[in-house]
Amino acid sequence: MTSFRQPSSSVTVNGGSGLTWSLSGASIHVHGDWRIRWIIFFSIPIHDHGNFDASATGASVSVSVTLGKTATGEPTIRSTGCTSHVNRVRIRLHGGASWLYNLFMGHVERPLRDDLKRKICEGARKAIDTNGASELATLPVTVPIGDDKQWLLDYRLVSSPAFASSYLESFHKGEFFEAENSTEAPFQPSPLPSPPTTDRMVTIWVSGHVLNTTGFVLHKQNMLRYYLTKEGLPEKFRKRLNTTCSSMDYCIGFLFPPVGRKFPDASVEIEMFSSAFPVARINPQHLIGKFVGVTVFRARLSNGSLAHLFTMNVTAEVKVVPRLDGTVLKAKVLSMENTFTVIDSSVGEISTGVVRLVFNVIKESFIMPKLNETGEKGLLLPTVKHVRFVNSGLQLENECVRAFTDVRAI
Repeated sequence: MTSFRQPSSSVTVNGGSGLTWSLSGASIHVHGDWRIRWIIFFSIPIHDHGNFDASATGASVSVSVTLGKTATGEPTIRSTGCTSHVNRVRIRLHGGASWLYNLFMGHVERPLRDDLKRKICEGARKAIDTNGASELATLPVTVPIGDDKQWLLDYRLVSSPAFASSYLESFHKGEFFEAENSTEAPFQPSPLPSPPTTDRMVTIWVSGHVLNTTGFVLHKQNMLRYYLTKEGLPEKFRKRLNTTCSSMDYCIGFLFPPVGRKFPDASVEIEMFSSAFPVARINPQHLIGKFVGVTVFRARLSNGSLAHLFTMNVTAEVKVVPRLDGTVLKAKVLSMENTFTVIDSSVGEISTGVVRLVFNVIKESFIMPKLNETGEKGLLLPTVKHVRFVNSGLQLENECVRAFTDVRAI
């Protein structure tokens, strides 16, 4: 091959039908050797040889493509039609009796041009139906979550992509499941807004349904439960859970004198669990999560037994700001507002104001750091092999999050 001109490539969206992939302006020039041998009169061999220069110019191809889905929601791609054109094929032989052969070369060039057009479409269809399909198959439709992969985020296709006049939309499930149990949540997502004009190549809309199904499954599986002991707190806060301390340490025994008198020299342990699944709301400023749960305070006595102190209902409203870090969706907790109601006490009357003070210590020293630790790990967004996201961003909308990005082949 002495020269090759790469074709220009473009993809257009055909409203209601699919895509058209067009390549134009390709040309190729090759140089090689030729050799012939034939026998005349059954016994006289004739030999000839030389070299040749050949070219094909003005080659173009246009392939119609459609996208769909399998029965299990994986994306599919296939070609639906192809047209190709080659402006000119030229072959010139050199050496031997080339002067004679070149007189008839036009009879070779025409069928060769037709054969090239057929092979160009074969190659383009293969690029779509084989290579393109295998690349698209690398896009996962579920993401395992957790160190033991106990959970799944399912965003398989729920219908085939739709083709508008200048863009295409794909519609995905966006639901959180236990890996071994795909029972649907008993509520439906809010409708997503219509796509606005955008200056990015790809826009991903994520409904609050993803978060609400996450909360639903974790609550149903009793996973929103935590036992807090002194060992779970930073060392400087551990004395706060003692029932006996000096007035400078502000431990639970000091803040709740009946606890200190009834259970001296003990350590308080706190059990926190959800009493309903958390509910998420999204507005243009924040992502807001509402948690309703129960908190039980118990004293760990010297003989190892636990003594009930008091139980309270807790409602917490958490404001979160998400951000996009490459292909990972991360979040930071900005604030947490709480209300408390003591429903059962074994140590007499409990001051709600003091409870709020104690809970604020737990919140600042444990709950918010834990939430931010989880938010910093983030959620990996779906990617395609050989494609990189660039110029990415994130914007909160009413009841959904919009991620937008350009893509670049790698």
